[in-house]
Amino acid sequence: MNKELKLSLSNGIFAGRTLEENIASVRDLGFENLEFNMKSVEVEDDLSVYRAKKLINEYGLNCETVHAATSHVRDAVEVHRAIYYGRISLEFAGELSAPVMVVHSNVSRKSPEKERSKLMSAVFKELVPLARNLNVKLALENLSYASSVYGKNVTELEEILGAIDGEGSMGFTLDFCHGDATGQTLALLDKFHNRLLNVHLSNRAHKPFTSPTTSLLTFADALRKYRYDGVITLELNRKCRMEDIQATKSVVEGVFRQI
Repeated sequence: MNKELKLSLSNGIFAGRTLEENIASVRDLGFENLEFNMKSVEVEDDLSVYRAKKLINEYGLNCETVHAATSHVRDAVEVHRAIYYGRISLEFAGELSAPVMVVHSNVSRKSPEKERSKLMSAVFKELVPLARNLNVKLALENLSYASSVYGKNVTELEEILGAIDGEGSMGFTLDFCHGDATGQTLALLDKFHNRLLNVHLSNRAHKPFTSPTTSLLTFADALRKYRYDGVITLELNRKCRMEDIQATKSVVEGVFRQI
């Protein structure tokens, strides 16, 4: 792992604020990098991405990743909307010069296996070529145990990748909070470290870190073992206060400085 930690903040935590307040808050906390969460878009129109780009540039931030807007797909009727959200998100990633976009499978856990595969293929056969044209890498995220969408462990993620990633080019976003809750963190890292493009980091339930936990220290050491030198994105829930974010930033910087 590089000595220089590339730490980023997901602005989804500020999604209830105006876009300018949102972007300004990221900078006020001392971050140079952000993950733009599509929940932060105020108005869905053709000019939204240019307003976001202008503000990000004005506040001197680097957009390292975009978190795609998601639409849960339960049947073929809902595929079109999932593709629409994916396309809009990719347009943001391309315009914001974000090299990576975080995606979910979008498909309901309740769908039978054959139906899941069919629905996922229908969505991603549209998004993968567009991402390639925009020079954006897609990174599939592991989901929480409580998620209604498929993709929480190695077996499920392997199934998803088998359905949507014929060329083997899909990346991976490891969400530590989700993996820690399901006991899957190290198994996911062991299986998908060669695909790892982004890390989402927070305490359980996306709460802040007030001090290093044993699982955080173990995870940091595992990232060092696999020589991960990409972005680490703090993804915290909206109940966190500014001081909670600052505390988490300090804890994470301290942990990774040690290794």
